[in-house]
Amino acid sequence: MSPTKWEITFEGITYRCIKCGFCCSCKNWRIYLSYFDYIKLREDYSQYIEDTKGPHFHKRLKVDKRGCLLLTENNLCRIQIEKGYTYKPTMCKLFPFSFRVKWNGDLLLIIRHYCRGIRIGRCSRAMIKHAIECCEELYMDQLERIRLMGMESSTRCKLDDKEYITWEEREELGRYIFSSPNLEELCRRYIEVGDLNISREITYIRRNIENNIRYPSRSIGYLNRFTSIEREIIRYLGELNRRELFRKLPLKDELYKLINIGIEVSSYRDILQGEGVIDLKILSLY
Repeated sequence: MSPTKWEITFEGITYRCIKCGFCCSCKNWRIYLSYFDYIKLREDYSQYIEDTKGPHFHKRLKVDKRGCLLLTENNLCRIQIEKGYTYKPTMCKLFPFSFRVKWNGDLLLIIRHYCRGIRIGRCSRAMIKHAIECCEELYMDQLERIRLMGMESSTRCKLDDKEYITWEEREELGRYIFSSPNLEELCRRYIEVGDLNISREITYIRRNIENNIRYPSRSIGYLNRFTSIEREIIRYLGELNRRELFRKLPLKDELYKLINIGIEVSSYRDILQGEGVIDLKILSLY
């Protein structure tokens, strides 16, 4: 068994809990309990636990229309109030982080942008370490099986309908494209790598950004805001590429899908809100 390797997919993004209770709303997801979570909680909170049938977990917390039944009126966790943070279910402590399996079996730590506490910034090493520990604790001996099931058996993938490349080449091309410093360079690299002309899509993105900036046109504030938004859009598309959400598609098809996501994200005045909307859509698909 090879040692587990983790890769961070979201450089430039962090989060700060704002006690909004969104993670406890269980909107489009549920809070599953590991075996040890269940052992800790069954004596005092058995009335809040129910059986479930799934590939990884057999117990979960009950919900109502508002969300988890253990969510208090002031958006705090009853377990944490009564027992302390360490008693909280591992899945709760993990949010807003999660993971996916990379093509080679490494694990990709991701951050869910629909968390309302997402911010531009850098996650601390302690935060990353805690997230990885929660992943490993939650899945424990199942993690190796999840890795083996999620990795690719073939050494090659499709560039387009005719040409194949290695997974290493695909990864390198994605990193090259989405390390572009601005939209013009992104357009040039799309053409260079995939012979894909996205000038029309770039025009749409630029127009959306311009429409959403409140500063006077061509002022210093306008230019700074435009630059920061275009860089964040490119960074987010690169993050999605590193998550390997669309790796079953030929790379050129993935690139088209990503640039169209860029158009949708750019239509939001708050880019981070747009990323959250996209992430919720992605959750419903995968």
